[in-house]
Amino acid sequence: MFVLFGTANAQRIAIMGAMDEEIELLKVDLLHKKEVRKNGITFFTGKLKGQKVVLLKAGIGKTNAAYSTAILTANFKLKGLIFTGVAGGLHPDILPGDIVVATKMIQYDFGAFKNGAFETWPTRNLVQNNKRNTLYLPVDSYLLEKTKKVVEQIKLAPFQHRIPKIYTGVIATGDTFLSDSKKAEELYSNFKALAVEMEGAAVAQICTMLKLPYIVIRSCSDNANRNAPSDYAAFVKVAAGNSAQMVLALLDHYKGEK
Repeated sequence: MFVLFGTANAQRIAIMGAMDEEIELLKVDLLHKKEVRKNGITFFTGKLKGQKVVLLKAGIGKTNAAYSTAILTANFKLKGLIFTGVAGGLHPDILPGDIVVATKMIQYDFGAFKNGAFETWPTRNLVQNNKRNTLYLPVDSYLLEKTKKVVEQIKLAPFQHRIPKIYTGVIATGDTFLSDSKKAEELYSNFKALAVEMEGAAVAQICTMLKLPYIVIRSCSDNANRNAPSDYAAFVKVAAGNSAQMVLALLDHYKGEK
């Protein structure tokens, strides 16, 4: 079992978001804030809920997220990593503002076309002699357990006359902003994915290779259908705020834990 996001001699909890909206609310609450720039990435260090953290904007898409994670892990000693932000909901019941906590991640667009169909491949672990990873990359079990406890306690603000719901399950990652109902239904059917986004599984792959505990928390801004562009524009700030609130609650849950 990990002790507070990892080994006892680790230093900081990394909190990543792809866009400014996904980290701004956390940056506002950051105490003793310092700004550090490394290899084109701006990092913000300080304390949130009594925990030493480093915040960063990873950039949109798998390549930017992977690059940012590489620079992050090369320059900071970490206890673990939380990816926060927005996503498109895939489950039929999920509405804007609802949250999905990942149990495992999958890169749905990594693979090959064969006989007119796309076959999804597992990624490979370069650290372990190019060994195949599992198709679904599981989040850290200890972090997931603690996040589920937070889910039981957190009170999200009402949005559009309802209290946002919190789900746990698969999140799918691909380098496409999804606004197509047919593809959304396919991802839900094929992978049982509850949400889709553009960075999480790339970060998960690096964390898996480095044995760095991680978890992905996403709040849905849209339903990945033809209304996704307008819904995203309308609800991105609310969704990002709900995800940030989950992160703060998770950090607060560890207050006083050694």
